[in-house]
Amino acid sequence: MSEQTSLSSLTREQLYELVWSMPATKLAEKLGVSDVAVIKRCDKLVVPRPARGYWAKLEHGKIEKKPDLPPLPPSPAKQFAQQAQSPIAGSTTLPTSGMPLHSLAEQFLAALKKSSLSYDKQRVHFKQREFPEADVSKAQAPRAAQAFHALLNLVEPRGVIFKKSRSKYDGGCFRKGNDDLHFKIEEELVDKPEKPGRRSNPYAGWQREENKVASGKLTFTLNSDRYGRGTEKKWSENEKTPVETIVPEMAKAIMRHYVELQEKREAEVVRQEKARIEWEIQRKKQDAEEAIRRDEASKKKHANTLESAARTRQEDLFKAAEWWKIHRGIEDFIGECERRWSAAHADGQLTAEQKNWTEWARDVAKSVSPFETGYPNPVKDAGFDPAKVPFGGPYPELRKFPHPPTMPEIPAPIVVQQSYGAPSHHSEPKPYPFWLKYQRR
Repeated sequence: MSEQTSLSSLTREQLYELVWSMPATKLAEKLGVSDVAVIKRCDKLVVPRPARGYWAKLEHGKIEKKPDLPPLPPSPAKQFAQQAQSPIAGSTTLPTSGMPLHSLAEQFLAALKKSSLSYDKQRVHFKQREFPEADVSKAQAPRAAQAFHALLNLVEPRGVIFKKSRSKYDGGCFRKGNDDLHFKIEEELVDKPEKPGRRSNPYAGWQREENKVASGKLTFTLNSDRYGRGTEKKWSENEKTPVETIVPEMAKAIMRHYVELQEKREAEVVRQEKARIEWEIQRKKQDAEEAIRRDEASKKKHANTLESAARTRQEDLFKAAEWWKIHRGIEDFIGECERRWSAAHADGQLTAEQKNWTEWARDVAKSVSPFETGYPNPVKDAGFDPAKVPFGGPYPELRKFPHPPTMPEIPAPIVVQQSYGAPSHHSEPKPYPFWLKYQRR
C-alpha cells in the first residue's frame, strides 16, 4: 500500500479486499485514521465487514466464507429519478361532482366555500398554510379542487407531497426534502360585455373593479420562491388547452424540477469530493516539497557550519601566531630596556622601580602568549575531515581567539548570490555624496 493512499481515495473493491485482509484497527493504523472512520466508510459504500470474532476464529483455523461484494444500490437521486420517470399520460380525467376527492382537496374545497369574497366582489382571495393559494370565484371552486385532486394523485405516488407552508403568510406548497415549490390557482377577471345598443366609453371604468367579471378560466402557477423571484411556470386554461391536459403537464414539471435539483446536488457533492481529493493531493505535494526544502536547508546549514569551523580554526592559528609575535616583541623590548638601564649604572644594577616595571611587563608578555591558553592542542585545534562529522553535530570545538591589535581584519569570504540563474557581480557600495554627507545644520 502506498504511503499516499487515503481512506477516501479507496474504491469499493479496494476497501472490500483490505477489510477482509486485516482487522479494522490495523487497517485504520495503516491509513492514519480511526477504526470508526473505517466502519463508517464501509457503511457508506455498502461494503460488508467481518463479524465479531472472525479474526479469532481464523487464528484457530476456523475459516468462514467471505460474502460477495453486493452491487451498490442506486443513489436517492437515481431512485427518485426512476420514480419520476414513470410515464404520465398526456391527459387526465377530473372527478365529476359527487365523486370522492383526495382528503386534502376535499378540505380545500370546503374552506373555499366558507370563505368570503374579496374586495373585487368576484373571487375568494384564499391563503391558508395547509392549502394552495387561490383567487377563484365560488363557481369555479369545485373545478379548482378537482384539478388539485388530480395533481395530487399524479405526484404523491412519485415521492412529492403537498405540505403545510413554513410561513403563516403563505399558502401550502409541494415539498421534496427541504425544497418547496409554491402552487397557486387563479381565475382572472375580464371586462364585462357591453350591453347591446349602448355606446362604450373607453375611458370610463378602466380602473373600477365593478366593471370586471370572473373569466371562468383557471390559471395555475408554480414558483420555486415564495416571493415570486424564482423559476416561475404558468399554465392558463383556454378552448384549446383544457384543465385535463394542463394537470399532467404540471405534474411533469414538478417531477422534472425535483429531479434536476437532486442531480445538481449530487453533481455538487461529486465536485466537492473531487476538489477535496485534489486539495489533499496538492497539500501532500506541498508537504513533500516543504520537507525537501527543509532537508536541503539543513544540509546547507550543516555544510556552512563545518566550513565556518574550519575557517575559524585557521583564523585561530593566524591569531595565535600574531599573539606570539606580540609576546616575543614584548620580551625583546623588555630585554633591551634591561640592557640599557644596566649600562647606564656604574654597578650594572637596576633600580627598584625598574625591577618592578620589568616584572610587570613580563607578566603582560606572559598573558598574551598563546601557550598560556593551552594552544595548540593537536586534537582540538587541528584540521578535521568534514565527512566524519555527524549530520547535525556535535561539531568541532572552537576557541574564538580575541583579535590581536596589530593584526589586520581577516576578510569574510565573498558569497556570490545567484539572480535568476546567473551570478551577480560583487561591487563595493558607492560612497555618500559630499552634499549629503556634510549637510548644513
